[in-house]
Amino acid sequence: MTPKLALQGLVKRFATKGGDTLALDGVDLEVEAGAFVSLVGTSGCGKSTLLNIVAGLEQPTAGTVLVDGDLVVGPGPDRGVVFQAYSLFPWRTVAENIGFGLECARLRKAERRRRVAEMLGVVGLSEFADRLPRELSGGMRQRVAIARALVGEPDLLLLDEPFGALDLQTRQSLHEFLRRVWRRTGATVVMVTHDVGEAVYLSERVVVLTKRPGTVSEIIDVPFGRSRGPEVRREQRFLAIEDEIDDLLRARRAS
Repeated sequence: MTPKLALQGLVKRFATKGGDTLALDGVDLEVEAGAFVSLVGTSGCGKSTLLNIVAGLEQPTAGTVLVDGDLVVGPGPDRGVVFQAYSLFPWRTVAENIGFGLECARLRKAERRRRVAEMLGVVGLSEFADRLPRELSGGMRQRVAIARALVGEPDLLLLDEPFGALDLQTRQSLHEFLRRVWRRTGATVVMVTHDVGEAVYLSERVVVLTKRPGTVSEIIDVPFGRSRGPEVRREQRFLAIEDEIDDLLRARRAS
């Protein structure tokens, strides 16, 4: 079976005043359809660069990115992207923000309204459809950003530190929200995070990258079902996986 996402020999160099900087060096990774995979690694290891290449926002120096066997050469509607910064249009309502990509795709107005209304229900913001972003909490704004990424029905959802700027309570609430949305939509999810506990709780696999230049160091399977709840965080197996990944990251920093 063709994987949903395949990275093959991915290399990325950046030109700097001091010479070329090698950010990624030979990344190979496959993600199956419907999976939830998180990328973790030390600061500067290239996690966000890798995600931007998958999104088509940056081009690799070498190697390929394939989605359903097709070469990624730029952004596309098959991939929805959510960043840590909400990047909402402050002058547009919640509904208008969510529907912006559909407007760009020139969908008929009736179809746009149907999809936006459906997605407002999915993210629990139907009663806030006519509000402006400034009238929402940080967690609600991030839900709008996720809804905007999902409304085009992408097969692949890419999340770059989506909850990093939120307080602990809001972050944990959005963890439950994201898991519900993932199960409901069946999207394949790839998330970059610096929070090991978050990665273990949300993911089916955690990919540990080496320090720069980044490449895949370890892939840790998370042995909990998709219907897991917050209580799993207290299980000894959960804590052991957290410790294993923390130990790997400490070793990478020290090497």
